[in-house]
Amino acid sequence: MTGTKKNSKGQIIKASAIMGGTSAVSMITGIIRSKVMAVLLGPEFIGLLGLLQSVLNTASTVAGMGLAVSGVRQIAEARARGDEEYLALTRGALRRSSVILGLLGAVLLMTLCKPISRLAVGNDGYAWAIVWIAFGVWVTTVSGAQTATLNGMRRLGDLARVYVLGALGGTLLTVLAVWQCRENSIVVAVLSIPVIILITSWWLTRKIPALDVNLSWQAISKPLWDLFSLGFAFMTTSLIRTANQFVVRVIITRSLGITATGYFQAAWSISALYLGFILETMGKDYYPRLAAVAKNHQVANEMVNEQAEVALLLAGPVILGMLTLTSQAVSVIYSGTFGETVKILQWLIIGDLFKVSSWPMGFILVAQGRSRLYFITELSWNAIFLGLIWAGLPVWSLK
Repeated sequence: MTGTKKNSKGQIIKASAIMGGTSAVSMITGIIRSKVMAVLLGPEFIGLLGLLQSVLNTASTVAGMGLAVSGVRQIAEARARGDEEYLALTRGALRRSSVILGLLGAVLLMTLCKPISRLAVGNDGYAWAIVWIAFGVWVTTVSGAQTATLNGMRRLGDLARVYVLGALGGTLLTVLAVWQCRENSIVVAVLSIPVIILITSWWLTRKIPALDVNLSWQAISKPLWDLFSLGFAFMTTSLIRTANQFVVRVIITRSLGITATGYFQAAWSISALYLGFILETMGKDYYPRLAAVAKNHQVANEMVNEQAEVALLLAGPVILGMLTLTSQAVSVIYSGTFGETVKILQWLIIGDLFKVSSWPMGFILVAQGRSRLYFITELSWNAIFLGLIWAGLPVWSLK
């Protein structure tokens, strides 16, 4: 038993090292992107970028129907059972449905580009950007299915390549666009990383050997139903989360202006950036491993405890360091004009300790397919968060 635990923890640390290296590249390139945009364009551009990214995330969540999350679970389960035929059918169903759903989502967003522009920024001036983001919806939906395949097959090396190339290529394109086009580079800043992730994930998934099976609609109907039945619950909860983030940014913009949204977006981005290696490891390694043994409660319980222990050991020093050096981190990543970001970020960092502690437990609900309880949990958190923002903003302002 002791040897098994050591092997399990060793696997977690190895996966953390792989995804940690990937996150380090993403963090460094993210700092470069943020620094260039902050210095050349200021908080207003950062705030607008956050709004448009929220539009893309919300629309992609609806279009994707949660198939990327349920796809990881089904592929991991089929792989653990050794059911090659069902695995091949699931991959085919995931690929076809993502192409069609992404296209439908893109057409819908193009149709509603003017109302969404008015909702996001208060006028029609960015309807053209929404049209381009509609293309990003298709890109994000299809690439989500491809990375789900890599994730479910536990090809961590390939996943790392996808995200590293996406970060490097996206940063290069964004910096060049900002340098040359200034404010008109907003679409490139939003879409550059998703497009490169689509290309690299397509290239790598093509290399995965698969059983030659009949992929008619009748043949894939069973795995397709399994994907949608569980994916719809995940889509609903993800939609609540992404729509909530969009609404929060709209409330801040309407109450305090786009500059205040830029301060908030900066703090949120740094919080997501520096702990990425922990949370990415959970999603890319821990989740498919847990899904494969989710029905064995004793093994799953041991896995959750081990993941929580390793995550806290890795994240603790990082959280303490960021809490101590918050002001310096904001100045390095953005600029001295983002002073309002410091206090917001300090509160977010304190909250990150609880985030790291709770995530290993939260994955149990997803791995076991307990969609109703997962929905209630997500709905409760988002309702509390949005309610506090709505009630507290007029009283305490942005802080």
